[in-house]
Parts: sequence; structure tokens; C-alpha cells
Amino acid sequence: MARMQPEDTTYWLVREAFGWSVVLQILWRFPAVPPRADLETFAERLRHSVLNRRLIRARTPFARHRWVHADFAPELLVDQGEILVDEVESWSGTELYSSPLDPERGPAWRLRGTPIADGGFVLSLTALHLIADGRTMVTAAAAALTGTPTDPLAHSPVDSPPPSAAAEDAGYRRPVISWSADRLVDAVRDTALDAVDGVGQVAAAGLGIGRAAVAFTRHRGSDAPGDERPATPRAHVRSPLARNSWATVSVDAAHWESVAGQHGGTTNTLFIAILAGALRASGYSTALKVGVPVSRRGQDDDARGNATAGVSVLLTEDLPPGGDLGPLRRQCKEAFTRLSAGERAPHVHLLPLVSLLPTGLVVRAATAGSGMPDVVASNLGDFADELRCLGGISASAVAFRGIAQGVDPAEPYRFGDGVQSWAMRTGDVWTFSVAAFDEQHFPRPDDLRELLAAELDGWGVEHRMW
Repeated sequence: MARMQPEDTTYWLVREAFGWSVVLQILWRFPAVPPRADLETFAERLRHSVLNRRLIRARTPFARHRWVHADFAPELLVDQGEILVDEVESWSGTELYSSPLDPERGPAWRLRGTPIADGGFVLSLTALHLIADGRTMVTAAAAALTGTPTDPLAHSPVDSPPPSAAAEDAGYRRPVISWSADRLVDAVRDTALDAVDGVGQVAAAGLGIGRAAVAFTRHRGSDAPGDERPATPRAHVRSPLARNSWATVSVDAAHWESVAGQHGGTTNTLFIAILAGALRASGYSTALKVGVPVSRRGQDDDARGNATAGVSVLLTEDLPPGGDLGPLRRQCKEAFTRLSAGERAPHVHLLPLVSLLPTGLVVRAATAGSGMPDVVASNLGDFADELRCLGGISASAVAFRGIAQGVDPAEPYRFGDGVQSWAMRTGDVWTFSVAAFDEQHFPRPDDLRELLAAELDGWGVEHRMW
């Protein structure tokens, strides 16, 4: 039985506390419309992937909710009309911000495409972050394009509810439900297992408190750089409208590696330097906290949808374009080494405690700290060129990004500070999407694109903006 893991906790908490849905999106831009049959095959294969899961709430206090493989899935959606080339961002943004996804009653993912007036085609795959992290989602998409993906939970028992109205609107197939004595026995068994898990969670929370105390003592007594930095205005002050801007960049992967190597860095450190440089150029003058997500996935049959940890690096000095990436590279290596050695921030050990506490208390504690990093640089990794191919047509590039649906400008909570970015390599193309969450420093929609372009030019990176 697969239970909700600590890595899932954040996305469940913001859903319960704020009504947000953190949604991820993969975008393909094709020079021609893929055959309908190949699009339908892709959608059908996704039905067997880890994305086609749903959550069943625990029946007893303190127990973790559990994951099952859903026995129904959304239909492929292809728009009848077409959009203009300069409408690709607005179309894909609307899909990212409004896909009706639900972890309990479905759908948890959606595949939708639309023709472009120049003869091209844009395809969007959205999914809940609660179901899968970025690398899990892209890996599932790659498996669906090249073969038949398999969810380790595909043969677990499922108590299927009727689809929600949103699910039926999205084309969900209604499952046939039959109640029997066997299902009653299953319900009793699951209740007992939930009770056992609840006791285990109480024990895990106690153990986590002890580990957090040890980690806090080590953190206070070590020479390793912490997250302390000068106070800055809270995110809702810098972003009163809760509105962000986007930019997507594609670069020849070999060229990107060459530029990074010329300056003593890696693809990751050049990535971080460009993001930090754009944020500095927008007016940030304080030390920058950089968050770098790291995959912690083990075997291929790992049933977890989310398996990501993270490290933080504090940038106290500017990284001028064309400068030395060596110091940043050493900082990142030290942070990764600490993570590999099992050193985690104290609050990470408290995650088992989160599900035992009232949501309001958790929210007050979580929002009292330094908040999100100023820069989040998420490199999903390298993927085979097959990820770009559908029906014999190769996409010009594949992009990845994420956002929180349902952020209320009237509330003091925001998803993200500064800039966040997601990068991936598909074949010979390196692509990254950037979201700017700070309306004070990025007041105009084109500010982010202009600052990024200037930073890329400063490093001598030849690039193409979407």
C-alpha cells in the first residue's frame, strides 16, 4: 500500500490551507500537426503511467492518505480552431492556470493540443505536483511516447468514486462500481491498516523532533553557510496582484556546455548564474538565497510520485556576466556533499509532524520564516531525443514549468519569490522556462525577457526566445 510521503506534504498542505493546486506543465512545439492516431496512443499510454493516480483519504486519525492507480482517465483534447504564433504563450498559460485537476476525484492530469496558424502545433501535458514531481512527470511522458509506461500501483485495489463534474467535463470515463462483501472486507482491512499507520506516524513525528533538535544544534555550531540574510519585503508586498511573467529560452546543448566550461563552471552553475544575474539586474541588492532541487529517486519501481530534496546556496556577491563560475561551483558541490551525507535542514525532519497538527498552526509556523528562495533553479536532467518525437514529427524544443492555481491576491500568501526556473535537455537542445513573481522588480510583461536576454548575451550564449 502506497502512502503519502513527506515529499508530498507541501503540496497537500497548500491545497488544504489555501485552496491552491500546484500544477506542472510540459510543452511541445511541433512544426506540423501530429497524426490524430499518434496523439490518441500517447494519451492512452499515459493512462497506465504514474500520472493516473488518485488519493484516498485515511479513515483514522493521524494515518497518512494513500495512493491508488485510477481506473479511469481523461480523453485527449484537441481544439477545433487554431491560434496565432504569438498566442502560444497565452494559450499554454491559460491551460496551465485553468486545467481542472483534482487529486481525489480526478482528473489528475490532462493532455490538450491546438493547431497553430503557421501549420504548427502546440501540445500541453498538465499534472498535479501532488501526484508527481518534475522528473517523474517527464519520465512518464517519455515512456508514453516510446513504449507503455507502468505504474507500480496499477494492480492495487481501487475504491472508485463517481467522477466529479469537472472530471466528466474533461472526458473522464465513468467506472462501473459494484459493492460486495469482498469490498466490505477490504474496507475493514484498510481501516485497520490506517489505524496501524496512524500509530506509526505518531512515533515518526517523535523521532523527527529528536532529529530536528540534533540538526538544529549541528547547524548552529557549524561553519557551513546558513540561510540568514537581511530582511526583505514579504512576497505579497512585492507582488500585490499575484501575477507573474514568463520567458522560455532554448539553446544548443553543446554550446551551453562549452560556455559553462570556458568560465570554470557546469551547465547547472551557468544556469544559476544567469538567473541570479537577471534578478540582480532587476534591482535586488541583498544576498540571494538559491534553492536547487535534487532528485532522490532510487530504483525504477520506486512508487513515490515526489522524491525530491533540495539544497540552498547563499550568494552574497554579484556574478558578473563572463566571470568565474569556480566559486559558485564549489559552493554547490559542498551543498550536495552535505545532502549526500544526510545533513538536512532542521525543519525537514519535522515533516511527519505536519500531518498531526492543525493546518492553521502549520501555516503560521511556515510563513513566519524567511520563505521561499529568491532563485529556484530546477534542472530536471537529460532526456533522449525521443521525448521530442510524436508521429514521426520532432518538436523544435520541449519546455517544462509549474505554477499554483487559485492564489488569491486578497490573501497575504504567495507561491514563489523572485524567479523560479525549470531546465531540461532533450537531445541536442537545452531549454529552460523562467517565472518572475515580483511585480515591483518586473513591472512590465517584457522585463523578464529583456533582462534574461541581456544576461545571456553577457555570457556569450547564443539563444532563442520562445
